[in-house]
Amino acid sequence: MKKVYTILAILATTASFAKTYTVGSGKWSDSKVWNNEYVGATIHANDVVIVTGNMTVNTSLVVEGTLQVEKGASLIGMKDLVIAKGGKFVNNGNTVLKNIINEGTVNNNMIMEAMGNIENRASIDNNNNMVAGNNFSNISGTAAGKSGAYFVNNVISNSTSAKFGNDVRVFYGNAIENATTASTTATLNANLKNNAVELSVAGALNNVSLYSVEKSNDGKNFQLVDMVSATANGFNYTDTKINSDITYYRVKAISTMGEETTLPIASAKAPFATAYSMVTE
Repeated sequence: MKKVYTILAILATTASFAKTYTVGSGKWSDSKVWNNEYVGATIHANDVVIVTGNMTVNTSLVVEGTLQVEKGASLIGMKDLVIAKGGKFVNNGNTVLKNIINEGTVNNNMIMEAMGNIENRASIDNNNNMVAGNNFSNISGTAAGKSGAYFVNNVISNSTSAKFGNDVRVFYGNAIENATTASTTATLNANLKNNAVELSVAGALNNVSLYSVEKSNDGKNFQLVDMVSATANGFNYTDTKINSDITYYRVKAISTMGEETTLPIASAKAPFATAYSMVTE
């Protein structure tokens, strides 16, 4: 009986430490947005974090418990997200991070994007749009979903121990250009000003939450360079990393409902004397 009571005591102690955190807008590492109860960079097993606002991720995250992004909320940053074994990530809003590695469970119901790579070793239930800015490696487990779509800019690797669900669409490379997107009369403007290229959008777009900014040297192969939150003034973005070649820009407007609208491509070319003094990539 003593052994039974010890086990029950351990379970009760573990349960007493489990906690649900609700956080709004701000930087992840700022204790003020957590009401001085900062969860840290690791969400421990049995703990739940619910994001209700626009959260900037300024540290790589490891999810051993549950991380949930609510509808209309966002999780954005140039940091990695790792869903560990037993961990769960639920995205009902807009999530854009550097790399996403899944060894647990992912449930995506809106827009989920990795600027770099996505690696899956367990279970993904993608019911809307999941984007890999570089490669998607389906190492083991299942990348499934209900009428969801996977967009991969470069290469898809699918091992013999992994599979994609039957009710999802997969686009990669040039096939992305043929994917259906919402139509628009809005246009993208690229203007040279003060040794930089200023991007702006002319025309009406409804309920935009985020803009993705992509850049290309040939007008065909684009690389995601930034995600910009929508403001009351619309969209404005300044690119200071230019050279003397023609630079092509593509901007996608993402609505609060997860719809993606691709604006017509714009281009700009700096005079050689101007470009020579700029910081180039």
